[in-house]
Amino acid sequence: MRIKNGILILVFLLAHAAVAQMPHQVAVLVNENSQASKKAANVFAGLHSVPGVNVVYLDLPDSIVSGRAECSPEEFKQLIYDPAMKTLAERGLTDQILAWVYSVGFPIRVVTSPNDRQQMSIMGLTFLRGEVPALEAMEKGQVVSPLFAGPMKEGGPKLPPRTLDIWKGGIKEKMPLPSMMLGYIGEKGTDMDTVLRCIGNGVRAPQSGKNPCILLVKTDDEKRSGPREWQFADVKTELAMRGGSVVITTNQTPGQANLMGVMIGAENVKPSDFGTFAPGAMAEHFTSWSAEFQKRQSKCTEWLEAGATVTAGMVAEPYNAWVKFPHARFYSHYASGCTALESFYQSIFSPVQVLLLGDPLSRIVTLSGQIRPVGLSKEISSDLDAAFVIDAKFSVPLPVLYSALLDGRQIKPVEGNSLIELPFEELGDGYHKVRLIAQIANPVSIGGFVDIPVIINKRGRSLEITGLTDRAPQQIVFTVEAAGAEKPKEVYLLWNGREIARAAAGTELVFDERLLGEGPHILQAVAIYADGMKVRSTPKQFSIVFKPAAE
Repeated sequence: MRIKNGILILVFLLAHAAVAQMPHQVAVLVNENSQASKKAANVFAGLHSVPGVNVVYLDLPDSIVSGRAECSPEEFKQLIYDPAMKTLAERGLTDQILAWVYSVGFPIRVVTSPNDRQQMSIMGLTFLRGEVPALEAMEKGQVVSPLFAGPMKEGGPKLPPRTLDIWKGGIKEKMPLPSMMLGYIGEKGTDMDTVLRCIGNGVRAPQSGKNPCILLVKTDDEKRSGPREWQFADVKTELAMRGGSVVITTNQTPGQANLMGVMIGAENVKPSDFGTFAPGAMAEHFTSWSAEFQKRQSKCTEWLEAGATVTAGMVAEPYNAWVKFPHARFYSHYASGCTALESFYQSIFSPVQVLLLGDPLSRIVTLSGQIRPVGLSKEISSDLDAAFVIDAKFSVPLPVLYSALLDGRQIKPVEGNSLIELPFEELGDGYHKVRLIAQIANPVSIGGFVDIPVIINKRGRSLEITGLTDRAPQQIVFTVEAAGAEKPKEVYLLWNGREIARAAAGTELVFDERLLGEGPHILQAVAIYADGMKVRSTPKQFSIVFKPAAE
């Protein structure tokens, strides 16, 4: 094993990130029995600053992730949906989470009928919160998303792009559960390097340049190209108003550089022929079975292998129902500041047979600004010190909305009032992290956040991680030291909302590196005192890299 101490790789890029859908609004689901699943999730959560408490671990059997990577609706409910919802409820995150991010190592298809046209994707059943719809309606593309922003036909009405929190505020208890998957590495899928590159490109997407090109391609394959061609001209007009460049072509253009997207209808494609892709690019092709990896026709993953950051494909035979595929207006939502996930779900009318792969938090629009606390003491010893305000300035003259998290959980809802009050009476001594969030008040509520450490000092108790070492063959050892007049009864390590390695105070905390998996990590030591107070240490940041077998 190799342990790398220090700042998480590239996390500094997100310290003041301007984002649409916020990282604290996604739950990251991990297959406990897959090291690849852990690694992809660790990298995604680390690079996007997803709070550790949002990471959920599930015990999945190999039978539903190997081979065709499919499960039954009952297995989905018992092994994935119900346990994940239970964990999020126990952590107080039910209202905070607006979407799920599946790591690798999950089923991609849910077998709901012997009829291939009546199967669902894991995205579809998640979207419907585990409820299987009428199969005939699903087959015909009549299971309608309340998030679809249209239009349904040329010249038809369309809704402006919105972020998920705006949608939830409008449709309330009828809000579905959107999701995406970081990648597919199962049978005939991609390798892990492709998955990790997509995540890295999602982080770098705002740096892609002001005018990357999008190709909307018409082909002579009328079954696959014709159903969406009516969408192209309108989207070109919308993108031009935002400074975007859209080329509508009927021929294979020479390979271009810095492509932000390709949309085409074709049975077989060669993505590399189109050129190179900018970080954040979305590319896909309209055909059957592009996400059913045992069937013929080109697969959606080929776009990711060629450099795209996100893509979409069908896990079943959709025939030529365009309502099941992304509308070309995906790019309009994306260019307005929405994340890839938000853009997909506002552009797919019936998203129950589609598999969405890549970095869901990828975005191409940024907003410069500054967020800082005013009146916040670094050490808080009374409730009088626990109130302060957020000061935020952005490059656009619009009203600002404010919210805040404490140790990953929301303590202030989104509102115009910038006052933050920490729940001082509920907190134990030691280190706590406050995330200050500000966003402009418009339908695409672009904004940013900054994480601020605070120290609570009620009784003079503190805890420090004094050592981190590796011990053969695969053990990691932490040592901690408590300060203050009283000594704690026990200590444990807190990692991604989970308690690991509990021991008596003064003894080593030892665990197996495979529990965490490769990638960046943040751990805190927690001391438990006789009066029940839990005292947290300053977090320890490090990365785990498994040694190659030959070493």
